[in-house]
Amino acid sequence: MDFSKFKTSDWLKVGGALGFLIFGFLNWLSIDYGSDFGGATETGAKVFDFFFTGTIPWILVLGTGIITFLMATGNMKSGKANLPMLMLIATAVASVLILIRLIFNPLDGKGALEALGVDVGRGIGMILSTIAVLVATAGAFIGYTESGGNINDLKDINKLKGGFGGN
Repeated sequence: MDFSKFKTSDWLKVGGALGFLIFGFLNWLSIDYGSDFGGATETGAKVFDFFFTGTIPWILVLGTGIITFLMATGNMKSGKANLPMLMLIATAVASVLILIRLIFNPLDGKGALEALGVDVGRGIGMILSTIAVLVATAGAFIGYTESGGNINDLKDINKLKGGFGGN
């Protein structure tokens, strides 16, 4: 396999996808019971425990990484679709969704747990996954501009339709 064909944007997209693949299986939540319950700390929840802000971004970023890898190795052609534009949109949506999870970190019953003195926080998996998604998005943006795309093209509905293979 010839990795010399990989551009920086390809490495960022594939690396971000690989990172998200791994970090998604690390703990996304940290639950600290404090001294009232013996000082125990548990971790739990993985990427698949959060459908819209975990699983959907996971699918979008991994899909982008796989398509990038296949295109860079010459095993796939883009056809009519503007894949760099589609990858940028997919990773941008994934970034927004995972940032919502990171910033707001809603958890069912979190208020009740905190009322009991239990601290619910972000786990290392959530933090590292967010970084991986942002890396993939940066790679998708660089790849989109390398392919001749302009960020203003994303405002033009006709160019967006063309990105999906439409007229």
